[in-house]
Amino acid sequence: MQENENATALFELMTMLNQIMFDPKMIQNVKLSKNELLILSLVRNTDKIMMSALATAIGTSPAQITRSVTSLENKKLVQRRINPKNRRVINVTLTVQGAALFAQHEQAVQLKLQQRLAHISTMDYKELNHALQQAVSILKHSNLTTNTADRNNVK
Repeated sequence: MQENENATALFELMTMLNQIMFDPKMIQNVKLSKNELLILSLVRNTDKIMMSALATAIGTSPAQITRSVTSLENKKLVQRRINPKNRRVINVTLTVQGAALFAQHEQAVQLKLQQRLAHISTMDYKELNHALQQAVSILKHSNLTTNTADRNNVK
């Protein structure tokens, strides 16, 4: 029963946060698709990531990831580099412009969150902040996301 409650709460939280992060006006400001924005987020959070790990993390085909990464590369937001330890592996990293654009989007998301949470009490805000930090920490240690070895190109 507890697992169902956790899954329901996690799904509800993800839905709420996706509505803010992928708000059409915000995406329009950065001139990226949802997939491209998600790719920038994943690359930023892992420093470098394999193309195959991106496809797995997003749940899309390698062909779609290639198209999206090519678009981001053409916009000078990411770079593809051959892994020197395994030449068959291609890593994706953020460029300075990509990091700056994602930081701009992240700042807009944070501002929108602050505006939406402005009406709650200081105590509730602190409790929410603590709960979110705990949830992120637990989920990072639970292997909920792509395997750490895959993200860091360890073979």
